[in-house]
This record gives sequence, C-alpha cells and structure tokens, in this order.
Amino acid sequence: MSSKATSTNTSVAKGLTQWRKELLKVSLPALSDTGARLLKSLKKPDVCLKDLELIIAEDPVLSFQIIAHASKLRNNPENDMLSLPHSLSLLGMDKLQPMLRKVKYIRFDPAKTAHKAFLQALNTSLHAATQAYMIAERKSPGTGESNYWISLRLSSVFWQLALASPKIYHAIEQRVQTGESRHHVEMTLMGCTTQQLTQAMLPDWCLSKFTQNNLYKLLDSKARMLADIAKCAWKDGIAPEIPQNVGHFLQTPWSAAVLTHWLALNTAVTWFGPKTERIECMIAAFLHQHLDDVIPFLHRNAVIYSASHKLSGVWLPAIKLLHPPLKKRSLPVKEAPTQAKKAKHYQDLSSDTRRKAELQSTRAQITEPKKQAAPTSIAVTEKAKVEAATPPPNKDLAVQTALFKIYYLQTVRQKQVFSIHQMMDGASQVLHFDLGLTRCILFMKSRSHGSVKGVYAKGFTDNSPFAKMTLNADSRHLFGKLLSKQAALWAKPENRSRYLTELPAGFWPHLNEPAEFVLASIMLRGKVSGILYADNKDSDKALTQSNYATFRALAQAISHGMGTLADRKEQEHRKNRL
Repeated sequence: MSSKATSTNTSVAKGLTQWRKELLKVSLPALSDTGARLLKSLKKPDVCLKDLELIIAEDPVLSFQIIAHASKLRNNPENDMLSLPHSLSLLGMDKLQPMLRKVKYIRFDPAKTAHKAFLQALNTSLHAATQAYMIAERKSPGTGESNYWISLRLSSVFWQLALASPKIYHAIEQRVQTGESRHHVEMTLMGCTTQQLTQAMLPDWCLSKFTQNNLYKLLDSKARMLADIAKCAWKDGIAPEIPQNVGHFLQTPWSAAVLTHWLALNTAVTWFGPKTERIECMIAAFLHQHLDDVIPFLHRNAVIYSASHKLSGVWLPAIKLLHPPLKKRSLPVKEAPTQAKKAKHYQDLSSDTRRKAELQSTRAQITEPKKQAAPTSIAVTEKAKVEAATPPPNKDLAVQTALFKIYYLQTVRQKQVFSIHQMMDGASQVLHFDLGLTRCILFMKSRSHGSVKGVYAKGFTDNSPFAKMTLNADSRHLFGKLLSKQAALWAKPENRSRYLTELPAGFWPHLNEPAEFVLASIMLRGKVSGILYADNKDSDKALTQSNYATFRALAQAISHGMGTLADRKEQEHRKNRL
C-alpha cells in the first residue's frame, strides 16, 4: 500500500472517531405541539398507552426515539424493535412517562440555520422512509413498516449532524445542490462520508447481528455490483436475465430501505440526474417490474409524502419534480476575450516578418513515382459481377415473431395468466408457428430432492407419459446443471451425441430421436424452478441462431408468467385464510 493511501485511511479513521463521538452526544428533540398534547394527556388519571400512541405516532422523531430506547431494553438481542406499539408495550407506562418528560420539545423556526438544517434532514429521511414502505409493500406485503423504521435509522445520522454542527451540514447541502459530488464534499469538510459514519455507528444502535451484517453488506457494496444491478432493469419489451450473484444480492434483507435512502439523497438535488436514474433502474430490478411502471410509482409516492408532511422552509420532493435538471459542471466556460488576446489577431508591424530558408535533405528531394490508376470501367465491371453473384436475402428464412409479441404483450405483460396449461398453450403456439419447434415439454422441480416432474407436454402422439414423467435431475445430469444455474442449451445435429449421455435415464427413448433440440431454465422469483424442452421433429423449418434467441426470450416470458401465477395463488390463499 502506498504512503498516500495509508495517510488517507488514517485521516478517514480520525474523522470517523471524532464525528462518532460528537453524534453520540446529541439528544434528539420533538415537536412542541406534540409535547403540549402529551403533557395534557399525562395529567388525566385514566390515560392509557393507546391514547399516548395516537399522539406519538404523529411525530416521527419522537416515535423513533421511543423505538430506539425500547431496543436497549429488549430481552432477546436477536430480535429487532421495528414497531411503535411493540415498543410502547415493552416500555410500559412506568418507563414511558419519565422519558416523555425528559424530551426537549422545540418549535422549529426555518429562519434559524440550525432549525432549517434539521428540517431539511428530516424532510429527506421521511421521504426515504415513505418510499421504503411503499416499495417493500409492493415487493412483499407486510414488510413495509420494518423497512420504514430501518430507513429512518439510516437517516438519523443526518439529524444528529444537523444538530451537532448545523454550519457543516448546511455547507455540505449547499455545495451538493450545485451539482458537486456528495462523497467529495463530505470528505473535504468532515474527513469521512456519512455512509462510512453510518456503518461505524451500526453497533451503537442496538440492532441484531443479523440486521447489522445485512446493512453493512448493503452499505459497503461495490460500485461494480451496483452498476450490474442497474443494467438488469427491465427497459425494453423483454426483461433481461438477472445473473445469479445479482439475484442473491437483491434478496438481501433491508434492500428496500437502503435503495430508497440513496434515492432520497439524490432526489433532494434533482429527479432528472444520472445518479437518480441509476437508482431508479436498481429499484426496477429489485421489484422485477418494468422501468416505465416503476418511475411513475416513485413519483406518485413523492406526491403522497409531500401532501401528508408539510414542513416549512424546505423543498418537498413533489416540488423538486417540477425543477429542471442541473447543468453539467464539466461544460467548458467561454471566457470573454481580453485586450491582449484581441491584439494577437492583428499583425504586429514592428515584428520581423522574414522567413528562414527551409532546408531539405537529398532523400526528401527525390520524388516518388506516380502510381497509374486502374481503368474505371474494369472496376465497375468487377463490382457488377460480385453483386450478381450475391443472392438476394430469402424472406422465408427470417424469424417470424408476430405471435411471440402478441403472447408477451397481451398475456404476460398484462398478467393474464390463470393456469400453467393456459399459459403453456399460448407458448406452444409461439414455438410451433413462429420457430418451427413442433414439440415441447415443461418440467418443474419435484418435492423430492434432485428430480423434476413433467407438468405439460404438447405435440407428441401421446402426451400422457411426459405429463406424468419424473426424471432424475442431480448435478451429474444435464437437467441438474440447468437447475443449479440459469442457462440454455442448443443441441445441434453435429454435437447432439455429446449431450445424449448426460440426459436422464428413460427420457431419450420416448423422443423418437429428434435431429436437434433446445433446453432452457425456467425461473420463479429469481430461482431456477423448471426446465423447458422443445424440438423440431417433423418440421419444415430449420433451427437458426435467431430462432434460438427467440426461444430463450420465450423462456423468460414463461418465467414472468410463472411469477404472476404464484402471486395470484398467494392472494387467493390469503383470502381463504381471512
């Protein structure tokens, strides 16, 4: 390690140590209106926790302090306190009353620098928490509240920084609003970044080891990984394949809270910058939904937050949607020409205008012989011969994808999937008429480990053996390899024999030896759960590279349809339970 890198790490460590001590000394305030209502309720002899909960819930900062205080008193260190009713019941009236009386209740004045800095930090964090709640509920219903409080926990560093040093916080935000990098500004003014400070303060927040490890993993993610996640956003007609490492990373708990934390920090500057667009792509990949549906969803959440939280003296996210994008800081600035620069454009008559004699060597004086150009008529004749020899493109060989587009746009995209057979009937028509793949089988993972079971077959003389077939799919066979990692395979006539030995026993004899076949993994919520088989037995169309690419796209469409079908079954199961 170089001496420069060592000195940088030392300065960052000093900055983290200093600011961590400063922030731990800060005691968070609450709104003065909340304090007046609480003191009035506490004077009543019949006051209960439910009455106090209704008042406390309207003040997010006070609610956050109660949850943080309850986390220190919890019995099981492996459980997190991520609910206000749970925290109030754990504290009880005997511990809650002294705590409420010790809190500082302040009437914030935006004209004061310290108060305005805290309101700006509160605005950013509440926007992040609202987005985290909405995104988590959309991804997995029932997880919104926990992601809401985790997002507030991540943003609490900005609250404490605004109270500990309002001038530093104000200077950071002022420079960031002009387009400077937040990382560069924070390193310049603080000696460390707020994200590094958040990672350093994770052990001080009384969170479980599970939550600490996952938050540290998300906050310490590499730029390469974040770029790979953004590339997986669904922008075109077909969703791209998600690599296995990206899929595992997106399944990390509290991903919604961290992504919305970054989103709120960037949208506080502008909604239309490249950083904001990159995070919107990451959220689209996290939700496995089209980017054109995710961006209006995020804008709608910002409007909902702005309507429900009215903070004076700050720019709300809905107002920021109306602001134009910032200008690039790297644009060249044209300087006004000075008198000295103007004088250079005119000839100075007092200067010596004589030219020196140019000396050339003997070799340079030797002229090269001129090349004789070939006759034009001969070149034209040769070009005409080449064009005549090139046959015109055969339109019959082009891949027809009309049925595939209709199937994807009207069935999969519109979520008109009600059963596996209904979905696969449409897919089999695409395979047959668009690609010439006359026969297909869909295998899904069986409950017994290391095997697959046929659930659909089409195009065979007798489809019943395949619909009830159970095959071995351990790692030694080809099916096992396709189930362990998302992939696809095209067994051509010249290399077909190489794959026959890897097929499960009892499968090849039932196929009547097709000349070539294709296989593809079927995904369900980011995990490989099935295999699609197809061949062109007794077909007039030859399988081409374009056909194979369309077959893989169809496998992706079936994967999305399987996800829609699983969501429908979950909703029906919840309704039956209720």
